[in-house]
Amino acid sequence: MSKARPIILPILLISIAFSSFCCGGSKSKTDADNAQSSPLPAFAAKGNDGKEYSNKSFENCTGIMLFVASWCGPCKTELAEVNELAQKYSQLLVLAITYEPPEFYKDVAESLKVNIPILRTDSAFFAAMGVSQLPLRVLVSKGNIVSKTVGAPSPPDAAFDKMLKKCLGIGEDTLAQSE
Repeated sequence: MSKARPIILPILLISIAFSSFCCGGSKSKTDADNAQSSPLPAFAAKGNDGKEYSNKSFENCTGIMLFVASWCGPCKTELAEVNELAQKYSQLLVLAITYEPPEFYKDVAESLKVNIPILRTDSAFFAAMGVSQLPLRVLVSKGNIVSKTVGAPSPPDAAFDKMLKKCLGIGEDTLAQSE
């Protein structure tokens, strides 16, 4: 029994570290209303779709960067929700960003029918983006970060949706006309 004790402590510490990095599904914090726009840090990576993406990909458009990890349960919820946004708004550039090989997501992406590009970046880009919890949804407009949402909002985050529509130029009058 004394031999089991040294093993339990490291496992407990690892579990605590992972749970503090991965935000629970019910916790969500959006800073869309209080956010000050800041430039998207430089990055370059190849997606699982074979295309090259960089901060320059966001210079003339609106996009969402979703920071995820394969071991993070709420990240799967976010992948599905952000994939729906990509399908709803064809002008939106949506990327899933991970520090793990994209192959880790093959089965998850297939099971969720997610078809957004998945990119692997280094930990320096995660640090430059201020990623401290996963999942992290970042709204980018014309090369600037305008909003961040931590966690998998359920129901979807109204403040984020409002900011997204504003960045896409979709006003309430536009929505009323299209219905």
